[in-house]
Amino acid sequence: MVEFTKEKVRGLMAEKGLRQVDIALELNIDIATLQNKLNGKTEFKADEIKQLARTFNVDFVISNKED
Repeated sequence: MVEFTKEKVRGLMAEKGLRQVDIALELNIDIATLQNKLNGKTEFKADEIKQLARTFNVDFVISNKED
């Protein structure tokens, strides 16, 4: 299991050679929306996290850390 963080998504994208456009298409969102999510301006939705897990072939754990 892998903890879900925007940094982990960026790392998996690099590891798999996927670009932002590839992930945006996979999630059916525009690139600006993905960039907002990766920059922490908005949160990923549960269904998007599930799709990312399938795309990266990992099981994500979502932590409830409070800042």
